[in-house]
Amino acid sequence: MQPLEFLGFFSSPRRWGLLPWLLLAGCGADVDPLLDSGPRGITEGPSGMDSGAALPRESRCPDGGLLPDGMCALPGTDGGLGTDGGLLPPPPPPPPPPPPPPPPCNEVTFRYRDASARTVWVSGSWTSFAATPMAGAVPLTRAGDLWTAAVTLPPRGRQLYKFIIDGTRWVPDPDNPQRESDGFGGFNSVLEVCPGGAAARCGDLAAFDWRDAVLYFVLTDRFADGDGRRDPVPGASDGDATTGASGQFAGGDLRGLTARLPYLTDLGVTAVWLAAPYKNRDTAGAAIDPRADPHQYSAFHGYWPSPADVDYRDPRRPTPAPRVEPRVGTGEELRAFVTAAHGARAAGGHGVRVLFDYVMKHVDIESGLYRAHNDWFARGPGGRFRLCGTENLWDDPVWGTRCAFTEYLAPFDFDNPAARAWSVNDALWWAREYGIDGYRLDAIKHVPRPWLTELRGRLNRELTPPAGGRFYMVGETFNYGDRELLRSFVDPRTMLDGQFDFPWRARLCDAVFAQREGLDGFAAFAADNDRFYGEGALMSTWIGNHDIPRAIHYASRQVMDCRAGSSPSNGWTRDYNQPTDAAPYERLGVAFAVLLTSPGLPLIYYGDEVGLAGGGDPDNRRMMVFDDARLNAHQRALRGRVAALARARAEQRALTRGARTTLSATADTWVYRMGGCAPGAGDVLVAINRADMPRSVSVPAGTYTDLVTMAAAAGGSVELAPRSFRLFRARE
Repeated sequence: MQPLEFLGFFSSPRRWGLLPWLLLAGCGADVDPLLDSGPRGITEGPSGMDSGAALPRESRCPDGGLLPDGMCALPGTDGGLGTDGGLLPPPPPPPPPPPPPPPPCNEVTFRYRDASARTVWVSGSWTSFAATPMAGAVPLTRAGDLWTAAVTLPPRGRQLYKFIIDGTRWVPDPDNPQRESDGFGGFNSVLEVCPGGAAARCGDLAAFDWRDAVLYFVLTDRFADGDGRRDPVPGASDGDATTGASGQFAGGDLRGLTARLPYLTDLGVTAVWLAAPYKNRDTAGAAIDPRADPHQYSAFHGYWPSPADVDYRDPRRPTPAPRVEPRVGTGEELRAFVTAAHGARAAGGHGVRVLFDYVMKHVDIESGLYRAHNDWFARGPGGRFRLCGTENLWDDPVWGTRCAFTEYLAPFDFDNPAARAWSVNDALWWAREYGIDGYRLDAIKHVPRPWLTELRGRLNRELTPPAGGRFYMVGETFNYGDRELLRSFVDPRTMLDGQFDFPWRARLCDAVFAQREGLDGFAAFAADNDRFYGEGALMSTWIGNHDIPRAIHYASRQVMDCRAGSSPSNGWTRDYNQPTDAAPYERLGVAFAVLLTSPGLPLIYYGDEVGLAGGGDPDNRRMMVFDDARLNAHQRALRGRVAALARARAEQRALTRGARTTLSATADTWVYRMGGCAPGAGDVLVAINRADMPRSVSVPAGTYTDLVTMAAAAGGSVELAPRSFRLFRARE
């Protein structure tokens, strides 16, 4: 019973008669015959009350009647007497408390009987088969000859395990008949975790789900020129963006992007992250640190918004209407792109979803908004902006969300309710006006949390969820080491659905490109990372983006620091040429194989599918190449492998909604299963070889289809070519 129900129960006079031993009405002469001058038994009367129970001592009620102590009636109640004048029987005893809830379905107790063992550990796919407790194996506790341990496993999917006896002898569970080959002549025990919940976790396999998507980042000005027009900004440092760095607009536009949608769908892309399309600054601007970088830049990238003084008092009909950046197109052309994307014949049959890059940190000081409301912006002593870079305020607890990137980009003071309301209204208008499916939120770490929670709350209340059941919001927090920081922004109900997974990208680069750690180390990291960010979170995994040197140069080992960013020394140089040998492209293909067969929302930075060359920003933003005659054979082969992987991801729900189980991992190889999803979503086995020489791996016995070549394949010992991968699905 809820508290209000409890009060309501007693508020009705009719209810008092139901509790005779607490409240008896009519404390007076009518009750006196039932009582004597001292304690005595109650005579059994017509009501059938049992005799022999001793009455408490008598006391006088306020109206003069006698009742046992503490049983006076409240005035105005209709009595605790039976219709025949006898006392009502006591209420029945309360029902027993409900039994405690069962343990969660993923809390498993392992048992092993061995009277002679000195130690027993359990290890499995959730620990990457760690060989010692220090590495992750779980010790069992002994009671007589029985060893037990309660273990909380990942709450879905299929797990393999063995017991380790006395630190050296690996044995399957003798009490579990479910087994499969371990690839070394023995067997692993098999455990289905929470099997009854697989269908609920996987959802409707035919419906669009963001977990199934392949996201592609388009920097509009550098992708495709649809009108042959280029509108440069005076004073910006120019260059040939087809072969190197340029700070100038290069001519790409929305019309060209729309025309290239078939290229994206043929590649297997099902979602596009579009560079910020809003009206931007018209004047050239200096770098964040002009002392280190003397070049002048245009806003070709979209990150310097310059809005008019838009009045959002009517949030659905602002005046004047916000504008699209005219150098890339018009509002009609932007709408045409979104409409064409949603109607495209994409892998999976659900069209192409569209995310806009939203920039809420700052506005151009030449904008109408800044000129009309300069009190909406954060200032330090003397009324000046404090600079994030030159004053090293990136992580400052106060100024980290209030500092300016440059002198000409005014940072919002979102502690000001009017400023925060304008920005949230603006984000809602663009989302509603163009019918988009989500936002990539730029530099979210540098924006106060109330802005994010207010945006999510209003999106939840005011926007009909698009396809996939959520307006997907992914944040950028540029941090390779602090997963807790990234996770602090992730809560699909109140904040972000996910973030770009910088730690995942750094560890993958270390394992596949620089090879500073083995694939076994990355497998152990991934086993934890797959579930680190919480239930419902959807992180975006990635290999390359617009802020670091191009992925092909990590794969070629020209760049060995997997956490290297952009600088004037690598952004304005002719040193980053297109590799001509096969190895870098094959290595990048291996990274794509891991990316596109892992949980999360995989991101492809435009051009990485052909290993486009380029150093740091802006050299990493060269014009996209579509002409096969300008691509070498290795680039074309890489694009084919990426398309095959994306096709497999679109068709195999085990790759997108299943859970990963590592079957084996060494420094150079990794074999894992994606599955445990639901009937109709058969498991997929992934085999990876990063080595520069062939390696043999063991795949469970059976007959398979290779999902890349679509040829028949057999299990058992499988030889992997140097820098290669295989995807297997069992034949029905």
